[in-house]
Amino acid sequence: MKKIFTLAVVACMSLGVSAQNSLSRVDKNIVMDYAGGCEIDLDNDGLKEAIVAGWSRDAALGFVGEDIDGNEVQTEDQAWVLKYDGTDYAASQFFKTVGMRGHIIPADFNGDGNIDLFLSGERFDFPGVYLNDGNGNFALDENYAILNAFEEEIEWYPRGVDVADFNADGLPDVVGMGWSNAHNNRQDNCGVAINNGDGTFTLRATDVMGDGDVNYDFALATIRAYDLNNDGYADILVQGNVDNSGDLSDIQQGRTFQVYINVGKETDPEEVVSFYNINIADDVSHHYGNGNILVADFNNDGTPDIYVTGEAPQDAGAVGLADQWDYIPQLLTGKITVEDGMATVGYTENTQLALRRNNIKVLSSTNVGIRAIDYNADGYYDVLTFGWCTGLPDGTPNTQAAWLLKGSDRGLTDYSRIPGASEQAVLFLDYGVEGALNYLMTGYHGDNTYFTGEDNGLPTGRNCAFTKNPYEVAARPDAPTGLNAEVNGNKVALTWTPAASSLKNVTYEVYLKNTATGKFYNNVTSFVGGEKDGVRKVVRPGNAYMATSLELNLPDGTYEWGVQTVNAAERGSVFANGGTISVGQDGISEKTAEAAVEAVRYNALGQQVSAQKGVNLVKMTDGSVQKVIVK
Repeated sequence: MKKIFTLAVVACMSLGVSAQNSLSRVDKNIVMDYAGGCEIDLDNDGLKEAIVAGWSRDAALGFVGEDIDGNEVQTEDQAWVLKYDGTDYAASQFFKTVGMRGHIIPADFNGDGNIDLFLSGERFDFPGVYLNDGNGNFALDENYAILNAFEEEIEWYPRGVDVADFNADGLPDVVGMGWSNAHNNRQDNCGVAINNGDGTFTLRATDVMGDGDVNYDFALATIRAYDLNNDGYADILVQGNVDNSGDLSDIQQGRTFQVYINVGKETDPEEVVSFYNINIADDVSHHYGNGNILVADFNNDGTPDIYVTGEAPQDAGAVGLADQWDYIPQLLTGKITVEDGMATVGYTENTQLALRRNNIKVLSSTNVGIRAIDYNADGYYDVLTFGWCTGLPDGTPNTQAAWLLKGSDRGLTDYSRIPGASEQAVLFLDYGVEGALNYLMTGYHGDNTYFTGEDNGLPTGRNCAFTKNPYEVAARPDAPTGLNAEVNGNKVALTWTPAASSLKNVTYEVYLKNTATGKFYNNVTSFVGGEKDGVRKVVRPGNAYMATSLELNLPDGTYEWGVQTVNAAERGSVFANGGTISVGQDGISEKTAEAAVEAVRYNALGQQVSAQKGVNLVKMTDGSVQKVIVK
């Protein structure tokens, strides 16, 4: 068998800030189009690496690996790990590539505290759970399998995926969408894969994504899992181009954006999970596809909102907006109504959205094509959005551009121009101890406002650009209080109270640790205990989203549990400890002191201070003093 060799590319970057803008360096060697990826602490050192994958656009830089027959091949796809070495970032080839629009989703699937990955994407024949050994080495879980309702193993090749607990048993499940040509066999790959706890997943709700008669096969697919009505059950948001091949002529929906609410408590036990389409498109959506979805509380009212952009159906402008050909960004403001104990959520379009009346062509359909994060450290979620535009307010003609849409109590009403690209991934880097607020973007850069040419080291075209955030780093949030657990057999109700200093837009991460095995039962993506207690290993919302209570069905056993606050900058507080709970027929809750709630911070000299970078000595409410590292 002929072997193919390539040179490993090492990219070192200057961290200096450009006087003209926030660009710091461009690297042509690791550029990818239609890219996906994630931020993840691969080796538990407290710093997050960036994994980025996509279409390399240069065959000489393509991935070298094996095809399904074991032959060594080189493709145009590539995947890199960007790791901070104390001074710069270095790029090394990731062990797998997932093709264009790859979805690389971090989660702890086996409870060992290491962050694993679910990989899927176009032209990718090896989707599944890849377990991390704690040093950043991954291998497909040998027990991984997708089962049907009859416990028969089946093939499943989703293009887009996300991870959440959909059936309230604490375990991370996977929702997938999109059609796949894996093994030259086109398949419908929609559904929710329920985690069985042994490495296998049972595929359920396979008929939820469609028009009621026909299940949709999606292309250019992106998907989000989020608890939209704060009831403790993850819901589903999907967007894509409906591509049912020979059936397409029978479907009157070319592009679609749909929201499916998890029925939760009313679910038939035999069905495991059930969802209903709230038909958001009938009221406020312009039926986007080939775009993206963000979910966060952008106006700080305690309810998740939706930012969505993309193409309208059949490349046509929406009714009533004939002057807008196909791309119309929207901010959909959520409102939760509780009636007879049931929480329902509805949406209205925020017509004050900045740039709403401009044609913003966001060419991205991966989970990281646009991002929501508190970029300017004011406590509110902001949006970084990118792409091509027509007719900017300053008179700029058709060009590439990007904006920082700034969150506030009024929503996304203010914006400023920032460096951007199209067909891109946007990932946040730690830069050592400075916080995960600087971003890289890989894609096509065509905005000469920022990309000023080869002579300045900022060439236009396809490249990977690194930026430097000009704002301060967001402060670390305070932990929640008032933790309480009620146990009735195997049913456990956990509740907590937001910290007095928290904004309404925060999310929460809950941990459950089996005291007998020492393993985490649920998907925990922060350090628990020790000097790094509460430091986030990913850039994602907390696993409880914005809910302040969870009702779970847990196996017999004794569990330690706790909760942390995750703010809009995706920084986590230390964990408030809820004590231990004994789950089973005679289950009881043993409440202990909340020793993890901070009272006062001191620096190494014993001076009382606000949170600052480095080692802080923190006095707890129980009188103890702990060392807390602030990144």
